[in-house]
Amino acid sequence: MLILSNGLTNKADEGFLKVANSLVKRIKNSNPDTFVISYERSSEIADCYLNLNKLFLNKELISEIRKKSEPILYIPFPAKSIAAALRIFILSLYSKKRVNALLVMMGDMNRFAKALIKLSGANIFVLSKSAEDFYKSFMPRQRVFYIKAGVDTQKFVPIDEQKAKELKVKYGFEPTKPVVLHVGHLKYGRNVNQLLKIDEKYQVLLVTSTLTQNEQDAELKRQLLSCSNIKIIDSFIETIEEIYQLADVYFFPTVEKGNCIDVPLSCLEAASCNKPVITTDYGEMNELAENPGFYLLKSFDKDEIDRLTEKALNEKQNTRKSVLAYDWDNAVLSFVDKCKF
Repeated sequence: MLILSNGLTNKADEGFLKVANSLVKRIKNSNPDTFVISYERSSEIADCYLNLNKLFLNKELISEIRKKSEPILYIPFPAKSIAAALRIFILSLYSKKRVNALLVMMGDMNRFAKALIKLSGANIFVLSKSAEDFYKSFMPRQRVFYIKAGVDTQKFVPIDEQKAKELKVKYGFEPTKPVVLHVGHLKYGRNVNQLLKIDEKYQVLLVTSTLTQNEQDAELKRQLLSCSNIKIIDSFIETIEEIYQLADVYFFPTVEKGNCIDVPLSCLEAASCNKPVITTDYGEMNELAENPGFYLLKSFDKDEIDRLTEKALNEKQNTRKSVLAYDWDNAVLSFVDKCKF
């Protein structure tokens, strides 16, 4: 198998990058003959780095594809749909076998982009039920595959209350005061301004990606830091599981399509640590929002946020069991089976 991606990196602390790295590492471990090509970003996972132009018109790439004559798995960083569709189509012209593309974020797609994907003959893999329904609306159903993926349940595990208190102290929090957590991009599109409405009796922690610091909204950051109960961490955290383990509630307010990948990994990682999750119905969260321990945000009224936060803290629900099916190891088995590599 030949894997091509611009999402491979040695420091993955952003949704798409975590998807690409988690999946490729595991596929390579289960299929030693896998050959990985990276572009735009370099990585220890890759066997080869190529300097590709936007249309993939590159002799080395064409040579590798034709020389190996292997099925292609293309994992592109979320971009304009027309660009992804065009590259999928071009790859299909190079390859003797059907191209497989993992599209992690459903975006707006015009008729031309839809036509290119259909003509490419590619298999499309998605990470949410809503994305599956979207692609099946204009593609042959047998070429669209929905994979449950997104969490390492061996890394993100529950801990006891005493250890959680110790972690709060380690990261500078009051050990007996609840922490409400959000992990993601610091921008209005992510809707993190809703953190400003969380009651001051709670400690609020926002952890941002180091790879998206240049995308941060400066005014929003100023507003958040002006609140005495809000703390921002924007440095790379190797043991990110500790952040979820110290939290008491996870808060996910994103609504607008295109501001997060279809399966919000942070929600899965929090739930894998058995934390309650307050969430919108964004992407795959629509499939989880009614499960025990998941609390659906139907409005951003401050009273509603307070009510759900209080409810999440008082109820002792098991959220971990709802996300076990999304474990990466299960996903790889399903992925390889459905791809028929």
